[in-house]
Amino acid sequence: MSYTLDVKNEIFLKEVDDFDEFLWEMYGVLKGKEAIFENKIELKLESLELAKRIYKYLKKLNLELFIKYSISKRFGEHRIYIIDVPLQKGFRNLIGELEKLDSLSFEEMSDESIRGFITGLFLATGYIKDPEKEYAMDFFLDSDSVAYKLFEVLAKLDKRIFITEKRNKKLVYLRNSEDIMDLLVLTGAIQSFFSYEEVTMMKDMKNKTIREINWEVANETKTLDTADKQLHMIEYIEKNVGLTYLSDVLREMAQVRLDNPESSLNELAQVIGLSKSGVRNRFRRIEEVYKELKEEIEKNDSN
Repeated sequence: MSYTLDVKNEIFLKEVDDFDEFLWEMYGVLKGKEAIFENKIELKLESLELAKRIYKYLKKLNLELFIKYSISKRFGEHRIYIIDVPLQKGFRNLIGELEKLDSLSFEEMSDESIRGFITGLFLATGYIKDPEKEYAMDFFLDSDSVAYKLFEVLAKLDKRIFITEKRNKKLVYLRNSEDIMDLLVLTGAIQSFFSYEEVTMMKDMKNKTIREINWEVANETKTLDTADKQLHMIEYIEKNVGLTYLSDVLREMAQVRLDNPESSLNELAQVIGLSKSGVRNRFRRIEEVYKELKEEIEKNDSN
């Protein structure tokens, strides 16, 4: 069973009592799948559970309807469930109610309307990836106008939302884990939210640990590189003129480094009884001596 199906199956368990939420959920399904025609509704779904849910909703409106299935061999053999609502008494009233929702802006929608709209679109067109693999929630919509309406609603809810086109459909998508978890709560998938949150927390902890290890490795590498550079300068001075060429304080610092070739500046500071900046200043002066000595030797060699 796919992760998306697990989430949707949890949502299917939720009963909708509020009429606005009920109407907007049905609007999301029918409009998202472009199932409304001039004289009929023809809704094609791959999910039997969603087909049953919409069938029940339409039955509440006392409409005569038919449900059947066909076998599709596209992307592997599977059933397509088809709900037909022919032209009849009450049909125009339903279409009129749904068409009124087309023009409503975000500001005119209640919390229940927003919940129903997003839930209906997710059940009919939504996909959510297992957070173990990637943070991704997608809506593949047949209707451009509904895609832009969803984009507007999610943007007004301060979600980081994107829209593009893929496989001749509008794709509205989220890639932020917190935004995705907010929509799981909104659609009523509470258990899915908790499991999703647990995965994100574990991944965050793992990533934090990796960052800390990388930081420690980088610092260790930097320490060793710095020590190698300092040892090179000290050994150059010792080889060419001897450490007595240095002042007493610099000679002491050079000897401490020779005795502790892998120590950090903090560790050297503790050994010699100085601050870290004090140790750094002494090595800076040793570097000046090294550069002056090297320049003088190279000049004499060239002459």
